Amino acid sequence: MKQRFLFPLLCVLALPSAWSAVDVKYGVICYHDVIDQSKPSFSANMPQNVRRTYFPQTITVERLMTHFNWMHDNGYTPVSWQQIKDARAGKIQLPAKPVLLTFDDGYVSFYTTIYPVLQAYNYPAVYGLVTSWLEIPADGHINYGGIKLPRSAFITWEQVREMQKSGLIEIASHTHDMHHGQTGNPGGSQFAAVFPGNYRNKSYETPSEYRARIRNDLKKSRDIIQQRTGIAPDVLVWPYGQFTETAVEIARELGFHDDMTLKDEKLSKIGEQSIGRSLVDQETSLSHLKSYLEDKYFVLPNERAVYVKLDDLYNADPVKQKQNYDKLIERMRSLGTKTVYLQAVSDENGDGAADSAYFPNRHLKLKADLFSQVSWQLNGRSGVEVKAWMPMLAFDLGDGYEYLTDSRTGRPSVHAVKRLSPYNAKNRQAVKEIYEDLAFNSRFKGLAFGNDGFITEFEATNKNNDAKTDALIAYSDMLKKAALQYSFNGINEMKTARGIWAEAAMPSEKPVRLGQNLAKFTRHYNHTVIHAAPYSLTTEWRGEVSETWLGKLLDSLRGTDLPHDKIVFNIPNRAYTGRQLMSSEDLAARIMQIRKARFKGAAFSDDFTRNQPDLKTIKPVFGIK
Repeated sequence: MKQRFLFPLLCVLALPSAWSAVDVKYGVICYHDVIDQSKPSFSANMPQNVRRTYFPQTITVERLMTHFNWMHDNGYTPVSWQQIKDARAGKIQLPAKPVLLTFDDGYVSFYTTIYPVLQAYNYPAVYGLVTSWLEIPADGHINYGGIKLPRSAFITWEQVREMQKSGLIEIASHTHDMHHGQTGNPGGSQFAAVFPGNYRNKSYETPSEYRARIRNDLKKSRDIIQQRTGIAPDVLVWPYGQFTETAVEIARELGFHDDMTLKDEKLSKIGEQSIGRSLVDQETSLSHLKSYLEDKYFVLPNERAVYVKLDDLYNADPVKQKQNYDKLIERMRSLGTKTVYLQAVSDENGDGAADSAYFPNRHLKLKADLFSQVSWQLNGRSGVEVKAWMPMLAFDLGDGYEYLTDSRTGRPSVHAVKRLSPYNAKNRQAVKEIYEDLAFNSRFKGLAFGNDGFITEFEATNKNNDAKTDALIAYSDMLKKAALQYSFNGINEMKTARGIWAEAAMPSEKPVRLGQNLAKFTRHYNHTVIHAAPYSLTTEWRGEVSETWLGKLLDSLRGTDLPHDKIVFNIPNRAYTGRQLMSSEDLAARIMQIRKARFKGAAFSDDFTRNQPDLKTIKPVFGIK
């Protein structure tokens, strides 16, 4: 093997004058294990069924140097974590095209293989250590993903101190003992240990127990690193790149001023404390590195979403429920949808308001603990992004709560679903707690607010339509914030979709006053989902009628400056009762009509138990994967 080592790179750093670095961007690359293929395949101390490539994201040393050479040849300069902090403080300016190199976990290959290469290139790096592994005695074993590995597979504290003294290597915490999964629901789903809701002995941990567990782990890791190296780490690397806002808050309190994830949609800014990284493995191409480091990560603008009701999956007979479950997972994988809006609550009495839930919570009856498992399996096995489909106002919490009333009758409107008043503090607290409980017990990638977030002109008559619109937007922000405490990877994954009735979305000299505004919604939410049919639709929607009506809606919006990639048209092919309103052929035609109008988003309601709409008919025009 011919190795091409470079001369040490010098970073000439000029002291800044009146200059702020908070908006300067830099790339962060995440490596793990690196192997030297010139060495024997087996280590004498390794179990004979474990080869040298047993770690995830293992790459060869040749591949590592290919990356380093490419970075050098294209003008990128690896910088240290201390340089990042100094630039943030305005003490220095970073060189052009700065890159931070990070290595996770604590494998011995970092000392034997990676460190010599870093020395040859004079490249600094951050090294994230799982302290529980390093505290194992020399003759002990480490449980790594269910495999027992000898302590010698990982670095020693003496080696850590040696590299730290070189000035090239800065040590970060990779937690003490959270680099593993834990059971998260009765279905046995395995979540990263950083997430709340650990399920043991048929019960979940409480929020206070969760906070204590995270605090104890992070404090122990930081204390051990300080004791072993003399320096307390101020940066935390989350295992698997996963975290919650609550865990971040605790980390900050303990002295971890910054944390690192595995989000690579964009470069990090100097001023940001939660830092994304691009995960590298042997198959990572140079073109991928180029796209990431040039901040040109491509995100498919098309949105394809399917509304899925857990009511269709739930069955008192566990055998039938398992059959429904398998049908759903396979159908979503085959359909090629990007997103699933997964129903998290249920309306058992059929009045349109949620009166039970598919997740443990403080206010609604638990119908079945299903949402957590189904959401996680859809994400992992079907490859879709799951948004929790939740009401904003349409909750039936019983007596003692204030509901919106029609000023003409003094009672809830007979023409609209029963809804809580968003102006009542007790109501807001209850719904906020429902959203908190949803996020505490489940992993999902966003919220899909239903169409129930509206206030008619005859309700809350002391507020004008704009005030109602703004109040409901602020109310949805409160619900999002509540979920963010415990949700999957915080704000990075918490994308929102807000439902709006077509009557409120269509430009008109006399708009329908529902406290909804399409322009404001497209500015505020990641997607706005238009219920693309008349509000009063209850009968079959024949092809010609639906085509004409949808055409008018598309024409009314096409000439506006609204962002087409943020609008999703939900074709109501299915009534609230479950009855089909539209044939598969008509639904496919309406989706093509949306595409021809150059809008990017389409959605429909799916009945996976009965193949409605027909998969072979709908996939060619709907699927994007």
